[in-house]
Amino acid sequence: MENNETKQPQGKTYDGGVTEEQINKWKAVHKRVIRIDVTDGEDLHVAYFKRPSLETMSAVTKVGKNDEVKSATVLYDNCFLGGDTEIREDALLFMAASTQLGNMFNSCLGSLKNL
Repeated sequence: MENNETKQPQGKTYDGGVTEEQINKWKAVHKRVIRIDVTDGEDLHVAYFKRPSLETMSAVTKVGKNDEVKSATVLYDNCFLGGDTEIREDALLFMAASTQLGNMFNSCLGSLKNL
């Protein structure tokens, strides 16, 4: 019996050539590094980000009152460490990555206790 299954071509991973060594260097400087994966068809685009500074958060908030896309651009550009630069150039990839990047604002939880 003959196997008539054809193998689908697997997508490529675009990560800008970032190595584990580079990630470890970023971690040493920034403490936390966030990896965002964006899937486009079968291709995977990867970018790495640091946490935003207070200045970046202030700028994002200020610009976001008038233009949410511009505020996403400010956040992206100020936190980007490396990875696939096509994410920044392609509007759909950029918006997918920016949505995930915005989730950083909700990644820490605080609590208040009345003593």
